[in-house]
Amino acid sequence: MSMRSTQTLCLVGCLCVLTIPFGGTVAMADEPPPVVQQTLADRWPDFFNVMRTTSLASLPSQGEPLALFQEVIGPRLGLNDAALAVGAKRLSPAMSKELMIDDLKQSASELMRGLAAWQLAQEALQLRVIGTSEQLEEFHRRVEAQTAWLTEGTPLNTFLHHLSTRSKDLASQVATQDTAAGMVRTGTTANELAEAASAVEPWAKEIVHREWFRLFTWKDQVRRQRGLVRLCGTWQWSIHNHQNHREEKTAVIFAPPGATSPTNPAEISVLGDSVYLRWETQAGVQEDSLLFSAEGQRLEGTFVNNAGGWGSITGKHTASCFPKGGEKPASGQRRRH
Repeated sequence: MSMRSTQTLCLVGCLCVLTIPFGGTVAMADEPPPVVQQTLADRWPDFFNVMRTTSLASLPSQGEPLALFQEVIGPRLGLNDAALAVGAKRLSPAMSKELMIDDLKQSASELMRGLAAWQLAQEALQLRVIGTSEQLEEFHRRVEAQTAWLTEGTPLNTFLHHLSTRSKDLASQVATQDTAAGMVRTGTTANELAEAASAVEPWAKEIVHREWFRLFTWKDQVRRQRGLVRLCGTWQWSIHNHQNHREEKTAVIFAPPGATSPTNPAEISVLGDSVYLRWETQAGVQEDSLLFSAEGQRLEGTFVNNAGGWGSITGKHTASCFPKGGEKPASGQRRRH
């Protein structure tokens, strides 16, 4: 066989081989894509690991809990924005109030206190089993130093007192007894130490989870407050229902932030100039999608309800939340369109 014939056969063979995976790819492209299983997001961080790997023994020095939250704990728990806000400087009183800085600092302090109590409970359970007399004495001194801070406004006073006294008593027993390393101590003092720790731990976990959630949703609360302030007051709305080609005018009243009112919608979401309202009444459900305009004095958008109605909405701000001269804003229930 000539050299040219050999080269031709090799080239044909290579092309045949290359077409096999290509053909397989085309066949696979016709198959439906795999269904992605939808699951609820798990946003909880690893609190136990953060508590276990961060020393909280020096708390609470003046200002130290918030400093440690800002520099270490906040970022490790996914609370970077809250940590930055806690450490923000030169904020005006108005801006601090709008950002709820005082509430933010309070939640951060409570989170740090919960973590410190949780760490004490875990250490007590470990020391009860394998702690030396020196370690138990050091633990006793730490509980004494932190008791005033940890019991302020909490139900921990009795349990921390038991942690302190039982750890000291156990230290004396360990110093005078030949206890094998790693041996579980089952005496009355050791058991009471474990019981006190087991009472502190559930409280600490609850505080940590509760305050983390408050800090995690802090930005959403600020946005909601800003949105409620912009909406607050009386609006004159003009509605056109395309289902029956009916024009209607109605007064819509939004209560101030923090106030409850039967005229407020079931859900309010404001993101920038976008406004979403959900109304839930005995007549059904209605959703409004609107936009602020004219420096926040007008709202324009559309609505849709479960009866098939849909159409446009144009709103004009006619009265503020706090009318001057004792004037009372218009009242009345929101009507369906």
